[in-house]
Amino acid sequence: MNVQITPRTPNGKGGYIMMPLKENIPSPSNPAWKLTTCPKCGEECWDRPLPEGFLPDMFDGKICSMCALKMAAGKE
Repeated sequence: MNVQITPRTPNGKGGYIMMPLKENIPSPSNPAWKLTTCPKCGEECWDRPLPEGFLPDMFDGKICSMCALKMAAGKE
């Protein structure tokens, strides 16, 4: 099975915002990243500010990158 990940467009709707796992990025260089937990699996991850032009209501929520990849691959 192939998983295709494409950049989001400003008029896109739905999907999840991926939060990097703390396990993969122990100390981010950006002080705006805030430590939180994934609402799906409970792993520690980094909540990041949305890029300019994007609003929270354009998405279905935030989950860690591993949960998002599993969902995209049909494993969740």
